[in-house]
Amino acid sequence: MPTRPTPTARHARTARRGRMAAVAAVAALACAGLVTVNAATASTPATDTSTARAAAPAATSWPTLQAGARGAEVTALQHLLVAGGRSVAVDGEFGPATAQAVKAFQKGEGLAVDGIVGPATWGELVPTLRQGARGPAVKAAQALLKSRGQSVAVDGQFGPGTAAAVKAVQKASGLTADGVVGPRSWSALLSPGSGTPDPGTPSGNRAALAEKILGTGGITLATVHPGGTHAGSTARQNIVDTAAGKGALTSPWSDRPNQRVALDTRMLDGLLKLRSQYGHRVSVSEIVGGDHSSNSRHYAGLSFDVNYIDGRHVGEGAPHRDLMAACRKLGATEVLGPGDAGHSRHVHCGWPR
Repeated sequence: MPTRPTPTARHARTARRGRMAAVAAVAALACAGLVTVNAATASTPATDTSTARAAAPAATSWPTLQAGARGAEVTALQHLLVAGGRSVAVDGEFGPATAQAVKAFQKGEGLAVDGIVGPATWGELVPTLRQGARGPAVKAAQALLKSRGQSVAVDGQFGPGTAAAVKAVQKASGLTADGVVGPRSWSALLSPGSGTPDPGTPSGNRAALAEKILGTGGITLATVHPGGTHAGSTARQNIVDTAAGKGALTSPWSDRPNQRVALDTRMLDGLLKLRSQYGHRVSVSEIVGGDHSSNSRHYAGLSFDVNYIDGRHVGEGAPHRDLMAACRKLGATEVLGPGDAGHSRHVHCGWPR
């Protein structure tokens, strides 16, 4: 049974809720034109101190996670639920057990009990961490740091290595690099591609990410497989199905025929950022469809293949090295292209399991 919060913890929670209410009030007044934001103040680096939270809270954004989500953000959520006294497996999959744990947490905190993790729920979940802290909340921060390319062990010990990794992400995100993980730093860590935030990208919501891909110029999705077979599993149909809230379909002739697969949000976000952040025009030839090795990350919804970059075919002058480097910076850990066996005509970018 979860332990009853200490008076100090209850006081901190009440203060945090008060800050959140104040933030909402200021935002409402700003929208109504009754208050203005000091441009000089807005241009200074954001920090995680209480003063900074009061001065510029509107810049903090949070992902929305719900049943079906997966990845590092869900892993962090599960660690934070454990830290909050809820019993849940840390597996990176937002399934029924995680949804129930979220609802129990929301009920205990007096929040709307909908099982969806949005700004209000994140505000109650995330503590302020600094060097010397330990426990599952530290593991949550470390898991996010690791997924953002930082070399840290997920051991629940906030030591010098973790502090250095936090500072690196803070610096890249335009925050004061003090090594303290407060609301703004949590927000930066929870946003895929930390350090180059794209406020228009709905992190953690695969249907919204897929919808954005469909509406982004410069991302072309194949409508046929080689030979023109099985339109239901093409790259475009994979994204259309995902935008409709369904799993992407594998091809009937593959090692895992006719399976519905949830596309990983990190992979979808990475595809968007190849265009929005790195400026590449890409043609995606396969996602979960096609025929791949039996343990391919394609079948797990973790990878895509690109055969045209900036109007040139891979292997015929396309800037494939630039694209491969960009994929790595966006979190892909399996990046293959010309020079790798079986990849002379396309680039493969796969995110970790």
